[in-house]
Amino acid sequence: MCSISAKTPEFAVLILAAGEARRFGQPKQLLPWGRDNTILGTVIDTACGSKKTNSVHVVLGAHYDAITKTIPDKLSKTDIIRNPAWQQGMFSSIAAGLRTLSTRPDISGILFLLGDMPFISRAIIDQFFVAASSHADTQPLVIATEREKPAHPYLVWRAQIGEILSLSGESGIRPFIQSHFLEAIKIPVSLKAGRQDIDTWETYEQLKPNAGLTPATKIKV
Repeated sequence: MCSISAKTPEFAVLILAAGEARRFGQPKQLLPWGRDNTILGTVIDTACGSKKTNSVHVVLGAHYDAITKTIPDKLSKTDIIRNPAWQQGMFSSIAAGLRTLSTRPDISGILFLLGDMPFISRAIIDQFFVAASSHADTQPLVIATEREKPAHPYLVWRAQIGEILSLSGESGIRPFIQSHFLEAIKIPVSLKAGRQDIDTWETYEQLKPNAGLTPATKIKV
């Protein structure tokens, strides 16, 4: 587990990586990213690389066996949370992660990252934790914005877990974010600066660090 010495407040990173990636026909999380790494592995390394991160947790669902067998070294730095209901969508992974972290009284806040956002940087992660620490008395939502609209990533507090889990899940976590957005701490993060996710093969081939080399081979699972 990647961790730092005890601090107050303490922050966890929750990486959502349970999706099927149907457009890819294989585990998108395992696509090569740079030298000797994968998309998900890169996100894990970045999250663990932040000195302000107390613990890192990864929610897996689809392709669980393929992912755990392929990048065990990366996952060994995290706590794996298995979401058996991954087919119900992203909110099911949010809920699975929060139910697990609700048993951790040492964790004050939780930063949500997507497992297919390899451009996210340690500096951005640190920015969220610094902003949250400076408002620990009021514990507002801390959320990325672009053009003043809510975006990923976002940080919620342990005290807000019950409110989130009370949602039906039909609209995801959006109702919670909308109800807290006005008083939220907003951190502008442009698509190019870190929020870019990998949704198609075309995007992957254009943006991967080794672009121009032999295209990645689709694997069967």
